[in-house]
Amino acid sequence: MDFACKMFISWQQKAVEHTVTKYKPSQQSASVVTRRHNGHGINTHVVKIANRECSCGKWNQFGIPCSHAQKVCGAYNFSVASMVKDYYDLMAYNNTYSEHFEPVQSEDYWNDPNFQLVHDPTIRISTRPGRIKQHVFIMRWIDGKRDQGKKPNN
Repeated sequence: MDFACKMFISWQQKAVEHTVTKYKPSQQSASVVTRRHNGHGINTHVVKIANRECSCGKWNQFGIPCSHAQKVCGAYNFSVASMVKDYYDLMAYNNTYSEHFEPVQSEDYWNDPNFQLVHDPTIRISTRPGRIKQHVFIMRWIDGKRDQGKKPNN
């Protein structure tokens, strides 16, 4: 079973424990309250069926109706399967790879670019999580403290 199906089924099981408190048919929006679990829960989320979004952000992020959206769809007879983004559809997957494409050749066969690449030292892409440490500034500060204790050379 793939990732999308596992996520869909997992959220479907969680949806059983939610309660739809308010529904506005004109806006196709509802409020969903989650049940308390191990100190977590009793949160209210707003589901907008027409926009295919939920305030939890999972529907927007993954393109799969979250547990809150699935609860609203089940309560008001919307097809949950039709709310899943099209890119999870098997036809879309098959169409992605239906065209013939050639692999990229070795770099020896590439055309020379007619521009010069310029390295911008102000842009730094970190490969590790967390804040980028400013080692240069720390070292300058330490060197400055050392210099304060020395007598000037006259």
